[in-house]
Amino acid sequence: MTGPSLEALAFSPGDPSRFVWPVAWGGNLRPVEPSPAGTVCEAEVPSRLHALVLDMTRFDLGRPGGGGVGFAVGLFSRARVTLIDAPGVRSTGSRPLLGQHLAHLFLTLTGYPGGVEIQTRDHGRRHMGLGSSVATLTAAALALNEALGRPLDLRDLRKLVAHNYCEELSSAPPRLVPGFETNVGAMAGLHGGLVVGSDRCELLARVALPEDLRALLILPQIAPEVSSGAAEYRSLVQTARRADEQAAREKVYRVFMDLLPAALTGDLRAVGDVLWDLSQGGSKRAEIELHGDRGKEVWTTMERLRNEGAEIVGMSSVGPAVFALSRDPGVWAKWKRWEGSSAVTCSVTVPVDSRGARVRLDGTPIPYRFEPWWSDPV
Repeated sequence: MTGPSLEALAFSPGDPSRFVWPVAWGGNLRPVEPSPAGTVCEAEVPSRLHALVLDMTRFDLGRPGGGGVGFAVGLFSRARVTLIDAPGVRSTGSRPLLGQHLAHLFLTLTGYPGGVEIQTRDHGRRHMGLGSSVATLTAAALALNEALGRPLDLRDLRKLVAHNYCEELSSAPPRLVPGFETNVGAMAGLHGGLVVGSDRCELLARVALPEDLRALLILPQIAPEVSSGAAEYRSLVQTARRADEQAAREKVYRVFMDLLPAALTGDLRAVGDVLWDLSQGGSKRAEIELHGDRGKEVWTTMERLRNEGAEIVGMSSVGPAVFALSRDPGVWAKWKRWEGSSAVTCSVTVPVDSRGARVRLDGTPIPYRFEPWWSDPV
């Protein structure tokens, strides 16, 4: 089975034919009064560790869904939006094409007569499975939505990110391409904690994580052919999708009958055991085996982390970044041995994040965590 080339799917930032509106998923556009020109909104969101896709047969390039499990961690992507009188978009920063595309989308969505200056900055660790693109899009969407008077509630804002998800394509001139998206990144970025999403990009559960839980992120030393766009596409569409035709039901059952109850009672070891069991088959195994020698380097890294005592271990998204979560300072001490190890390209320790999005409007923090919409539906 083959799919269209990325070049065939590419489009220019701000192309209105690529915008997907709330009506596509049954959402609503609220009547609002945008802030005046000169208003500045700053947003930052944590990144996500995408531990598991529930059913990879339910999504495709440009068609979000599939459900999944993710954790928010303290690697932040940011966006700064300034409303201006002059029409148009001025986009700068580390991900200018993403900012440009979303700014044009929001200006068209709201009919705002002026323009936007937008600056985006991702968390700086790309092509590792840590969701730098979705985190940047989430921060940009959040800042634009707030500056323009909140035309979308958080549910519709999450879905707008999913349905308009895209990534940069190295080309001349620079263009964008649609990507695979479950919406777990936007859920984790906006709400923090452990999140479980379903098909159609619904947030079904969010569980706050212990404040003393820390995450180790490792990039194993793998042969250079990993994570090419073509290989990723073939793996997801062929091997992983076929695997989930058999594995999806077990994954959904284990997540809702075992993982979530364990998370709600603080049994992180049981959470980790469920994720470990489910990584042995289905699409997660196919994702792991995409890398290097059928995933040997990734499996070796994950097994060592489990043996060192980490409660939760996995590979994020299609990788190759491996993560471990632990509350045990003794385990953290063992993590220091990874620094400078010949088995890894890099390693970093960060806290988990249960706060989610941070937003400032003209310098004033917006207390999302204390508003009803932030915790919907749990």
